[in-house]
Amino acid sequence: MKKRALLALVGTVALAACNQAPDVSGKSVTKNFTDQKLTGYTAPSGTAVFVDLTGGDRRTTLTVKGLKPNTDYLAHYHKMGTASTTDACKSNGDVVGGMIGMTTKSNASGDLTIKGFQMTADLKDAKYINVHEANALANVPVCAPL
Repeated sequence: MKKRALLALVGTVALAACNQAPDVSGKSVTKNFTDQKLTGYTAPSGTAVFVDLTGGDRRTTLTVKGLKPNTDYLAHYHKMGTASTTDACKSNGDVVGGMIGMTTKSNASGDLTIKGFQMTADLKDAKYINVHEANALANVPVCAPL
């Protein structure tokens, strides 16, 4: 009987340890999205919030309002490109770190939240985050310079 109680206690402690939040190694950073003046959009806005975790990941949460309703979107970190040397969002840089989260549909009001994790090391050259229409990647309603 004592053995069962001990095993139950050990099992409970082990499960509780698995449910702990990841350790944060850096402070939370918030960047505002800027409206890219795309036809069909009325003043989209929002924030990109990210924090580096001790395991080598970056947790990113993107919140955007003013998008097209019920439309699929995706987001990326990008490095600085060569199309502009003064505006990261206009520089057309390559994607770094892959997609942030997964393709996500805006709600009926045009609001959207995308969450994801990337390896911090893969984002060392990131200069901006943008949100694209999933079915028309050239359509970028918002961008946040880093």
